[in-house]
Amino acid sequence: MAWRVGQEMTPILVTGCNNSNKGFTLIEILVVLIIISIASSFIFINLSSIESVSKNQSSFNKSFNYISEESIITGSIIGWHANSDKEFFYSIDTDNQIISNIKNPYQSNWDNLKSYKKTFKSPNGLEIDFDLYEENIPLILFYPSGESSGGVINIFLNDYIQEIEINSNGKVTSKNITY
Repeated sequence: MAWRVGQEMTPILVTGCNNSNKGFTLIEILVVLIIISIASSFIFINLSSIESVSKNQSSFNKSFNYISEESIITGSIIGWHANSDKEFFYSIDTDNQIISNIKNPYQSNWDNLKSYKKTFKSPNGLEIDFDLYEENIPLILFYPSGESSGGVINIFLNDYIQEIEINSNGKVTSKNITY
């Protein structure tokens, strides 16, 4: 307390800092910064993996939709063939002879998925592992009527399975299944 000099002696409280050191130490601040950086890196990693998944789904959808439209426009049957390393589309005749390869401007991310297990399940229930598939027959046929033979592609990624379903009406849907 301080006293004011004047007509009367009235006590006045002294404002300001007292001598006790209150605040954060450098170690406490560093610990908080480390926790914040770890939390933000987890958020960044999760957002980038979600973005990667959506790009992958989008590329497959665009690819199969384009080939379906190409089959309608050209009036030819187009086959989709894939193995563990690559995928490609080609125009075939009624005797299943390859006429020409089809360039797909929406090439999917198949090359980026080489290290992952991939399977194909046909509508009749036949399941094919791409690592073991060496046949020279197409897995899916796209017809000029807009229909396709259909099937389901499963890509077994680290934390989930990406399932791409090509319906017989040509519609392509994809979803992620967590395991």
